[in-house]
Formats: sequence, C-alpha cells, structure tokens
Amino acid sequence: MDEIKRPENEILSDKIIKPGSLEEGRSDKDVEQSAKIAIDRGLGQMPDLQDHESPKDLKGNPVYLDKVKRRIPPWLIAFVVFATLMAGLFLVVPQLVSRQPTPDITQPSDGTMIPGWEDHLADKDSAVVSASSAPLFAKPDGNSARVAEALFNEHVTVLDANSRDFMNVRLDDGVTGFIKRSYLTADTSSLSPEGCLARVVVRIPFKRVMSHASQGSLVIEAPMGSTFFADYRNGDLLRVRLPNGESGWINASGVLLLAPTGVITPGDDFHQLFIVTLMAFHDSPFVPGGVTARGISPEGALFVAGQLNGMNFARDRRVLMRQGLEVDLSLDAEGLPALASMAEGDIVFIHKKGDDTAIQTIGIRVDDDQLLIALANRSTFRVIDLASSEAVELASRVMAVRRLVAP
Repeated sequence: MDEIKRPENEILSDKIIKPGSLEEGRSDKDVEQSAKIAIDRGLGQMPDLQDHESPKDLKGNPVYLDKVKRRIPPWLIAFVVFATLMAGLFLVVPQLVSRQPTPDITQPSDGTMIPGWEDHLADKDSAVVSASSAPLFAKPDGNSARVAEALFNEHVTVLDANSRDFMNVRLDDGVTGFIKRSYLTADTSSLSPEGCLARVVVRIPFKRVMSHASQGSLVIEAPMGSTFFADYRNGDLLRVRLPNGESGWINASGVLLLAPTGVITPGDDFHQLFIVTLMAFHDSPFVPGGVTARGISPEGALFVAGQLNGMNFARDRRVLMRQGLEVDLSLDAEGLPALASMAEGDIVFIHKKGDDTAIQTIGIRVDDDQLLIALANRSTFRVIDLASSEAVELASRVMAVRRLVAP
C-alpha cells in the first residue's frame, strides 16, 4: 500500500495514548491540554483537481474546538443598557416634561370667586389638612365621639392649640372639634389660586397624587370633594400644589377643572346629578361623621355631593335640618307620614326611639322609590324600598323633611 502522507500542519502526537495510561511525569491535565484536535479546512486529495491546483493552495489555517473567550461578559452589556434606560425614565424624562411650555386652561371663569381665600392666607390662625382626611373628635381624645371629618387640603381655623396632640378647630361650615396635630400644617400656600392655571376638584372616590410626572411614587390619595390648584399642565398631566409647600402630579381624568378662582354653579339638572353623586357612596362603610368612601355618614355624603354640584351643606345635622325648604308629607292610611310622597333628592330626618328631639339618622330619596340611609343595625350606607317594613317603621319617627333648592 502507498504510504499515507500527513498534512504538513498536523499536530497530533505520534504516540498512541491509551485510556488510563500516562507518560511518566505528566498529569491528566497536561495530556488533555496537548491533545487539541485540529480540523483541516483543505480539500485533501481530490481526483478531479487540475494539475495547476493543489490541496495546499485551498487550505486555510487550522480551526480548534476551543471555546471563544470574550473580553466583555454578556451580562455586563445587558446591565449597562438597563441602567441607561432607567436613568432616562427617572432623570431625563421628568426634566424634559418640566421644560415644556405652559398651556392655558381652556375653561373660562364664570365671574364668581372662591369665597374668603384671601382671608385664609392672611389669618395667622389658619391651618390646612395635610392628611387624606382628618376626623374631628368631641374631645382631645381619639377614643371620644366623632363629630365630623375634614377633607384633604381643607382650610380650618385653629381655636386652641394648648393640647399636646390635638388642636381645637372650626371648619368653614361651622363645625368644631379636635383634630390631631399631625394631620394639620400652618403652611396655607396650597390654598392660593395665584399663579395657577386651574382649580381642581376630585369627583371620583379617590384620586392618586404622584411624586413625579412619570414613574413617580404615591404621595397621597385625595378623596372625592378635595380641592387643590394646578400651576402647570402638559397634555393630561397636571402639577398640583399640596400642603407643606410640596407639589404632586395627577392626570386630568376623574376631576373637574375650573378657572383658578371659579366655583361650581348648579345646573338645571341639579337634583339628578346630586343623586348620582350620592350613589357613589352606596355600600360604603358607615362611620359617624365620615366624608369618604372608606367611611361615610349621611351628612358627610350630602356635604361632598353638594360641593361637587354647587351647593354648600353643613356637616352639622342640626344646621342641615334648617337648610332648604320644609316639606309636609301626606299621611298614609295609618296616619303616618308617607315617605313615598317625597320627591327625589328630598332629605328626611329620623329621631331616636324614645327621644323625638335627637336625630338618629338621615335618609335621602333616590331613584326607583328607594331611600339611601344609614341604619344603626347596619354597617353600610345602603338603600331600602319605601314600601319595606324598615321604611314603615322609620315613618313613625320622622322629625322633618327638607327639599334642596338650587340658587
């Protein structure tokens, strides 16, 4: 047989190494490293090559089966790209947004003004609610009876600040009580419409206020009826002034936008809108004096629904019973006031059993012959049929019925 010629660049050892056998002084690792396998990229001996062509002319350098080593790990590249994107979102985007030209709020002022805001800023006894909501207690004690509740960014007048943990305050509707000091701030700049584009009124159960225009954290949830001022707008984003001189960002959904010193005026469909607003609190937990969907009272629901529809109602039940027009109900066959003769939106005051001078609860006539009411034996603000046994029992304890009339 003809002698087989090896390629000139073949690097295999002439020695045959049997499995398990080692040369003296050499380790398994040494043998493994020396036994690299080369792959010839030449075509070898091919019978159909022309005389002037040779396999050597067609061969390249040998290719080894070693793993290619990269100088930069893939994970490092991915990390750099991710860090760059995050820096753009958190640093660059907010800066670009804040540099945008300030557009105008398109809704013009109707000529009416927010009452008393100048006095609030000048009054040294003024304070502002900095919590989402702040309950008022009958005494400087969180375990005492709840009198009412104040909304976020609502103005209060401080009557007495001698208590270490509570302040005796008066709300603008005349209700007085004690609020925790931690829920108030003396900085009233958030009440000023000066230099602002719009007055913002929350019309959904809660509106989230964020720390930044993009990817910000939650600052506070402002409940329905809360009012603040926007000093900058970019599309649907609004920058609003918050208590303590801070600012936050909201989108324009779920809020009413008014001219900075404008107020809401009741329309021809006032009663219909008023009832729709009240029904937003249906099935909310009943809390004495509460004004939010996390804890509502009948007088609190009336107060908030009034704010959103251009009417000012007191959170004091006694004062509320003197508002609006008095309604004389017809009597049923048993000589009791017929609740079914109430008009939609009418308010009925129910006294306690055995004490016809003390108000126990308040009900509002709504659609479908129903009464929206909070009952002592129920945990939620609920509706009952006017023909139900509960309504018949309540009819025997009617103190007064008032009808709201839009100015």
